[in-house]
Amino acid sequence: MSRDLPRRLRSLVWDRGLAALVLCALFLMISSVSPAPGEGPHPSAATTVLASPQAFPEVPSLTCHAALLMEWQTGTILYEKNGFVRMHPASITKIMTALLALENGRLEDLVTVSEEAASQIGSSMYLRAGDVYTLEDLLYGLMLNSGNDAAWAIAEHIGGTADAFSDMMNRRAREIGAINTQFRNPHGLTDPNHYTTAFDIALIARTCLRHPYFRRLVSTREKEVIDASGQVESILANTNRLLWIYSGADGVKTGTTEAAGQCLVASATRGDMKLLSVVLASEDRWADSAALLDYGFNNFRLLRLANAGDTLLELPCRGAIQDTVPVVAKTDLLCLVPRNALGLDLRFELPEGVSPCRGGTVIGRALVFLGKDIVGRADLMTGEWVMPKTPASLIGRAGAWITQNAVRMGLF
Repeated sequence: MSRDLPRRLRSLVWDRGLAALVLCALFLMISSVSPAPGEGPHPSAATTVLASPQAFPEVPSLTCHAALLMEWQTGTILYEKNGFVRMHPASITKIMTALLALENGRLEDLVTVSEEAASQIGSSMYLRAGDVYTLEDLLYGLMLNSGNDAAWAIAEHIGGTADAFSDMMNRRAREIGAINTQFRNPHGLTDPNHYTTAFDIALIARTCLRHPYFRRLVSTREKEVIDASGQVESILANTNRLLWIYSGADGVKTGTTEAAGQCLVASATRGDMKLLSVVLASEDRWADSAALLDYGFNNFRLLRLANAGDTLLELPCRGAIQDTVPVVAKTDLLCLVPRNALGLDLRFELPEGVSPCRGGTVIGRALVFLGKDIVGRADLMTGEWVMPKTPASLIGRAGAWITQNAVRMGLF
């Protein structure tokens, strides 16, 4: 059964300058309830892949072996090249180390550096056995200087041992949906059983960037850290050159080993849109990343059709004391589309009526189509409780009505 688009949503879309898009082919379909798609390990379940590449401009030539470009808020994949091939991640590994530290530790924790941590080879923040730093300062050494010593010290502090911490990393990766990832250490030094994919890195980075302190951490260019005794001062400089040379760049992490080559997961924000790019085994990670980000910003735009909590329509109630219940968006309804796209199609999958249930019960979903591609989605839920029609509820409703009118008439 089709219905007119709710006036509130139509106004919302119009106010955002999308009338040309909406008037072309916007209609509402209400059909039987279908299970909302959940977050899952398969790419199509966790993200949207914007298809029909022939309609989009060509991506500039890249020197990397694997690459992926994702819009951060929606998880839409805009481009991928060997994005699901297992690769060495080098120090990009450290974004997971930082995430677990933020989720399981406290920034003010004091961490004593062990002999094993201080002896880690490769990039370093030059820790010495017995040094005591706050976890916060070690995180800066981890993400700016790419300190392998800091990674090991954090792993021992959070997991007890580096091996136990690696197990934590792998469990967290599975929770995120990074099923083609396996960690064997907290810093990314080469191990044949330590691998990931460009897609998995984007999923992990997307999760990391939801953490406010992580965003602050990876956007910092330089930082002075001091050990707990106040005697050792270090000036840390971020290895991510894009923070200086690319407009809007605000993260994330470099990685380099002989086996992995030049690697970079980068983020940049312009206006309401944040993009994530991943390049692995690159000959010029700065140029490759900038080319991917330019492609995204120049050719796509993020549209906001509704905010979380917006009432989009009302549905009739069944077996309830009220006649209708408002249906509201559980999350923001966003979609990412090519800048010249026309013909957005908004469909609601909902029941014909709503039986008694709690407020906030998910009863369907909104889907935004561009041609055959789903480019946006949001769960829909009841905006209030749907109360069952029983003698007690009817008496209670009548009592409330009498009391309300008595107060209005000044009887109480």
